[in-house]
Amino acid sequence: MGFYYGQETPPEEEKPPGCLETLLITRAVFAVIIPVFAALVIVTVDVALIFVLFATHPALALIPVALTIVGIWLFARWEASRYRPPDV
Repeated sequence: MGFYYGQETPPEEEKPPGCLETLLITRAVFAVIIPVFAALVIVTVDVALIFVLFATHPALALIPVALTIVGIWLFARWEASRYRPPDV
């Protein structure tokens, strides 16, 4: 061992990751996955509702379409308030 490491003591081994690091990584992954999954579920339910209401009566399909437009508009306003363009 002295030849491999020289005359120094061998480097200390790192501690294995603990439960706190695992929870932190899990939280970071779910913070990315959950909004995307929720958006997919909401869009799927919205499209299904549009088809069902359109099959019932074409005028009823305008309700979820209008709600979708309002939701997209509110989301765009919220994003615009979060991320302002840089001042030049």
